[in-house]
Amino acid sequence: MSRFVPLLFRFLMLSLALMLSPLSARADQASEVAALSAALKLTDQRDWDAASAAARSAGTVGADVIDWIRLRAGDGNLGAYESFLQRRPDWPGLPYLRDQGEVAVARSGDAVRVMAYFGTEPPRTGAGSLALVRAYDALGRAANAEAEALRGWLALDYTSEEQAALMLTHRDAVASGHQARLDRLLWDDRSDEAQRMLPLVSKSWVALATARLALRADKDGVTALVNAVPAASKDDAGLAYERFLFRMRRDNYADAATLILERSANAKSLGDPAKWAERRITLARYLMRTGAPKQAYRVAASHNLSGGTEYAELEFLAGYVALRKLNEPDRALNHFNHLQSTSSTPISLARAWYWTGRTEEAAGNIPKARNAYQTAATYQTGYYGLLAAEKLGLDLDPSALSNRPPVGDWTNAAFTQTSVFQAARRLYLAGNSGLSARFLLHLGEGLSTPDFELLSEYALQAGQYRSALLIAKAAIDRDVVFPRPYFAMPDMVPDGLRVSRALALSIARRESEFDPGVRSSAGALGLMQILPETAKRMAAELDLPFSQNRLTTDPAYNVTLGAEYLRKMLDEFGPSIALIASGYNAGPGRPRAWIDAFGDPRLPSVDVVDWIESIPFAETRTYVMRVAEGVVIYRAKLKGVAGPVRIIEELTGR
Repeated sequence: MSRFVPLLFRFLMLSLALMLSPLSARADQASEVAALSAALKLTDQRDWDAASAAARSAGTVGADVIDWIRLRAGDGNLGAYESFLQRRPDWPGLPYLRDQGEVAVARSGDAVRVMAYFGTEPPRTGAGSLALVRAYDALGRAANAEAEALRGWLALDYTSEEQAALMLTHRDAVASGHQARLDRLLWDDRSDEAQRMLPLVSKSWVALATARLALRADKDGVTALVNAVPAASKDDAGLAYERFLFRMRRDNYADAATLILERSANAKSLGDPAKWAERRITLARYLMRTGAPKQAYRVAASHNLSGGTEYAELEFLAGYVALRKLNEPDRALNHFNHLQSTSSTPISLARAWYWTGRTEEAAGNIPKARNAYQTAATYQTGYYGLLAAEKLGLDLDPSALSNRPPVGDWTNAAFTQTSVFQAARRLYLAGNSGLSARFLLHLGEGLSTPDFELLSEYALQAGQYRSALLIAKAAIDRDVVFPRPYFAMPDMVPDGLRVSRALALSIARRESEFDPGVRSSAGALGLMQILPETAKRMAAELDLPFSQNRLTTDPAYNVTLGAEYLRKMLDEFGPSIALIASGYNAGPGRPRAWIDAFGDPRLPSVDVVDWIESIPFAETRTYVMRVAEGVVIYRAKLKGVAGPVRIIEELTGR
């Protein structure tokens, strides 16, 4: 969904940007922005011809923005795709745009142009592959046609019409790939396409595929279908995977654990270890929380992955269970060492080194523990870095509090002359902050770090706080901190609320990334992402008139109601950020239940770090961590003093 900036706010930003921009000398710029705004509204209605007509008054870049949206939606002929890719080769989202163009390629029937379209990259859709096969045939290159037919058959997805067309002309060329294609479709949960493959494979594979499909669809009589699988196929990894998912969906965790451990002796037994990983994490955490730490460890540790996000999460989880639940620091250290070697972002590195410190400390290796904490504490813009800094009794790093603008003037930067920047700027002024942010981030990928920081300064000055924050987050992945946008303090979140400004800023930063007009898929609105029914109750308690429209057009109104909801959390839970943040994210009933299950994190007898790791929902765990780090930084930033780190105090409220 488009992120539309509130109308009054948008016009204020338009006026400001026209004054700030080096392009403001153009007298017709405001009218171009207005034309683009009108055209964007028409694209939401998918009235492409009207949108293109409106965009003719939006300038060259504005017109190309509408072309970009239209072509990505699949509306255009081959010439339109060829022309756009030639004149805007540096715009974002071109792989998907090219994919959408493959349908137009197929319609063209021009073998030479088809070959040219795929001159540097092979087709990524069934329609494109079929078009290339036909082009090869038309040019007398039969061997190439057969090779492409088999490549596409093994790797790509086809509509029923495309499959029929391919089988009509190249049945023999793809025959050797039927079994592998069916297996891939089953792993990828492409059930309809898998069903179309059944007439093409052996009876044993029909029985196997039918059982896998029935398990995935939760069909009645599935046990009989599994029993009907031939003995030679009963050990199929895909069948085991579907049985595992079947048990997990029914909360049959004990049998799911037995099955996954049986299959985890090696990667071959799992078939595709990455497919199992997400639910492996879910299962291991469940077992950890419910008093089965040995089994939790085995499930987490036997993942058979070699890298990636799930690898890191499972190595962390195995190390954490070994340390905190099994009291086996030597075993834990092995996993945290693996985590260090595969981590690259400050957040993941801080986590690896913080838990290495905790492990060395538990083993009595105090000098090694201190060294590990010192490494983790170099990343003080994040949760684990702050925990490590507090362990060492350090003050907050003053550089995290800086509000100084970068050296240089963004108006003189070369990137302002690029069409990507001009498109981003016009999109924001025309009311689409979401697409504007996308263009800015794409532009930033190719900039030097100093220019990247200047780009964030442009976003701040233009009032694009979300874009500025996203740029700063991207900079963190370069191991660079832009403190001014990373912990921005927009006036949209003012003093004088019924909770601290530090807490309100941290919640707004996490909830909406400071986008006042954002709407979530769950219906939450505005800066504080408050649900309309909750906002209505808060308005009544404050004796304010309720207006749902104002939740996305009046940032102060949204923050006032969101802060009141936070105050209710504060009244119930006290100043514990662990409880306030988890209640705001998951509803206050959740932390009440977790207090019963895991203990009260406000008590000295409960390790609040362990309590947070016990939260069942990954989103809420991460939310608490991000809010806590924000509160620590914002409190110091608002005071202007980098005192001792007190994140545990913030989390517990004591």
